[in-house]
Amino acid sequence: MRFEPRFCPHSDCPSFRSHHFRWRRKGRFSRQCDGQSVPRFLCLECRRTFSSQTFRFNYRLRKPKLHLALFKDFVSKTTMRQSARNLGCTRRTVAHRLALLGAHCREFHAAMLARARKKGGIEGVFQLDELETFEHSRRLKPVTVPVLIERKSFFIVHTNCAPSPCRGGFSKRLREKKAELEEQFGKRTSGSRAAVDESFACLRAVHRRDTGVVVQTDRKVSYVASLEKQFGWRLRHERYSSKARRSYNNKLFPINHTLAMMRDGISRLVRRSWAAAKLRERLGWHLWIWTAYRNYVRGITNRAYRTTPAMALGIDDKRWKRAELLAWRVLRCA
Repeated sequence: MRFEPRFCPHSDCPSFRSHHFRWRRKGRFSRQCDGQSVPRFLCLECRRTFSSQTFRFNYRLRKPKLHLALFKDFVSKTTMRQSARNLGCTRRTVAHRLALLGAHCREFHAAMLARARKKGGIEGVFQLDELETFEHSRRLKPVTVPVLIERKSFFIVHTNCAPSPCRGGFSKRLREKKAELEEQFGKRTSGSRAAVDESFACLRAVHRRDTGVVVQTDRKVSYVASLEKQFGWRLRHERYSSKARRSYNNKLFPINHTLAMMRDGISRLVRRSWAAAKLRERLGWHLWIWTAYRNYVRGITNRAYRTTPAMALGIDDKRWKRAELLAWRVLRCA
């Protein structure tokens, strides 16, 4: 199909205030990386030029198809080093694409939730639990990862990562290392409550306004105050023991299963390996990539592979392919 821009990609264009966008074609150019012909346009409101490439995810990337292979690696328990070896690029390139993919997947997920909110919101039974991991040092830099899902569809509403306090029982060497880190970065405090509040705030924003909210968690005390703060009288909070056998009969089986899938698909979360995250920020990008894959690309189960969690919850009506998910940028001005 012949590409036609629906808005100006420049966020300060007057067309966003006047809601009147005019444009005309202004030639073409040959893309340097592969020689593909790209149409160029002129915005008649701000008098600046842009092209169809401006709207694409691979805008200004020298290897425009590399992100498709990296997306597959990031959800298949492949480390950054191994991806660099397999694809013939550097770790710096992989780290750069990780940040780009993570930001894109987060914005895509936010856009899908915003669209669902405009349609009236979502409803169901929601579950939250926290996964424990670490950045660089298991004892000195533990990390908590709260994950909020809809129980029946396995749709991931929100995820995040936050620091946890240092663990106890240190040897002399670790105590010295801890003192060095505290002198350099300050005392490590818990960010669990703020991260959980962010997840529940996301649920409040996208949930239907005229219905009650059912949330199932374990018996962690801080969840009670966070939920009451966000939902008040609308809340029905069901609490279950986290020490119960994690079988299919367990009420928290869906969230436990989701966390197990995350550990199996994200290389940074695999237990007892040297692939753990070195930087918490990169773990956050990795989480959003897997979240987009789980919600919009992968089927709920191997038997229901044609139905994604987003389709089961009514947020979307199709299963996205990798190339479709990573084709166009999610521009803030759109």
